[in-house]
Parts: sequence; structure tokens; C-alpha cells
Amino acid sequence: MILVLAPSPLDHSTVASARVLLGGSFDPIHHGHLRAALEAAEALMVARVDLLPAGQPALRSPLAASNHARLAMLQLAVADEARLGVDARELQRPGQTFTIDTLQSLRQEAGPKAPLIFLLGADAFSRLEQWQRWQLLTRTAHLLVLSRPGQTLSPPSHPLFLAQRLSEPLDLLRRPFGHWSALEITPLAISATDLRQRCRQGQSLRYLVPDAVWDYIQAQQLYRATSLSQD
Repeated sequence: MILVLAPSPLDHSTVASARVLLGGSFDPIHHGHLRAALEAAEALMVARVDLLPAGQPALRSPLAASNHARLAMLQLAVADEARLGVDARELQRPGQTFTIDTLQSLRQEAGPKAPLIFLLGADAFSRLEQWQRWQLLTRTAHLLVLSRPGQTLSPPSHPLFLAQRLSEPLDLLRRPFGHWSALEITPLAISATDLRQRCRQGQSLRYLVPDAVWDYIQAQQLYRATSLSQD
């Protein structure tokens, strides 16, 4: 079942207070990430989407690039795009990082009434029940799943979660938390795993990542190790 809310004008002050974040390892950041974040900003009509680089995720192998390098690449990638920013809080947290802890800290900052929207890919969404305290996610924020056209979503089977789906992403802005929706984005077949493999083989990443990011990767000699983490 998809919940359809009665249409009403969006309150501009509420939209202005919204926080929207795209989580990921960004190892490295590439045009697929950037395009997804920008399309979400346009669909939600918000002023900015922040890229939220993960610290050490609990469900992943160790990341290939250091926190410092990933943050530097993100800052270079968004430098010329006013609608994209970076939130580095997970990189400043020691040990494993969990999305629910991050969202709860964001909720404390934003207050009880501001919409808080966490963007994630369809593949991550299909594994949501493996996340730490996943049932609390929509008690703190909304989830917006970024999917390819025609892609079938695999949400958790919990009836209460299924009932929280909204048909239109914009409706997430009418409430501070409690729902999820989906947004079809332009499919760009770029994989961070593939990019790291290309680096290891001495191939160029030009036109797959922003020029400034590629220049940084070369200058810092990143992703040349034989052991690469997987996305």
C-alpha cells in the first residue's frame, strides 16, 4: 500500500528548514553520486543536499582511502555546486558508525519540527533490516530511496513500515519524520569498486569523476594498493 496525502501547499519555512543528506562511503566520490544528490535536491525543491561520508560502516570491509582523503575529494567535488555540501560528522566519530546515531544527532540539531530526509540507494534499502536499530530510522527521519527507472524495490516486510510509504517524495516535507518514498534518478553506470580497479590498472578516471577529484587521486597516488574494498 502507498499512502497518498491530501494535497496542500508546502510551507516555505518548513521546506527551508529541511535537512537532506545522501550517505555513502564515497570511496571515491563520482559523477553518479553527484548527479543523484542534485536530482534529489531538484525533486524536493530544497536549497541543499549534504553528502554524508561514512566513518567505518559496520557492514563493510575497511575503506580503501583514508577519512582525510575522502573528505578532501568530497570538498573538491562540491566546490562549484551551491546545492551540494558535505557533512563530515561520521568521520569525526571513533569506531564503527551507525546511521541511526547520525540521524539522531541531526534530529537534535534540527529540532522536532524540521523535515529530516536520508537518501539511500535501492541496493542499500534492500538490506535495511541488517542495519543497526533499523526500526528507529523512520522514527527519527524520512527515507528517500533513489532507484533506477523500472527497478523493483525490496522494502522490509514489516507491515508498519510498508504502511509508511508515500507516493510522492515532496510529501515527505509535510512532516518531520515517519515515512519513506522513492525517486527515480538518471541511471549512471559508475561504480566506486570499478573506479578503484581502474586506478590499480593505471587507467584514467577522467569524465567518471570531477577533474579536481581525479587530479587529487593522482597527486596522492590513491587506490594503487592490491587490496581493494568492495561496494
